[in-house]
Amino acid sequence: MRQLYLNQAALSARATTVIRDADNQSRYLLVGKWGLRADVLTVYLIDGSLEAEVRQESLGLLPRFRLIYHRQTVGRVNKTFGLIREVLFIRGLNWVVMGTLTTGGFRIYHGRALIATIQRVDQRDQTLVLTVDQPDHEALVVCLAAILDRWAKRPQHSLSPLKHRGWTPGLSGEVAPFQTHHD
Repeated sequence: MRQLYLNQAALSARATTVIRDADNQSRYLLVGKWGLRADVLTVYLIDGSLEAEVRQESLGLLPRFRLIYHRQTVGRVNKTFGLIREVLFIRGLNWVVMGTLTTGGFRIYHGRALIATIQRVDQRDQTLVLTVDQPDHEALVVCLAAILDRWAKRPQHSLSPLKHRGWTPGLSGEVAPFQTHHD
């Protein structure tokens, strides 16, 4: 399994991101931006040849993305609502992504086989470590890391109807209005 290093701050800056290996050698370039429907992030080998893409197909609370590898669609992923852990299924690849957006730690499986892990170097660091089982999966795992990083940075919307109406449960279980403090 090879380790790749990805700078999270560069992902947010809408700049070209260089993905390096454990020997600090540049391996991939991640180019593109998020925001509008049909936006694309593209992964190139360092020599400039196209390796993979992730295309945003829809917007909203549950956006959908298409994974493209060597110019062919190989999978689709969309956000689901998770309570404690995120569990995503990549249709087409039959990969399952399990982890938490708050810690940034994820494991990607195909059946019982571990395909990759995505984790932060430490909680204060802006570097992600991608540990990938084989070179053919690396560019797709980079795409998934970019999607997961985007979801981790977007504010989570509450679906609770009580919060939208200005109400929250009181200490004894009854519903009480929000208290606002004016200075």
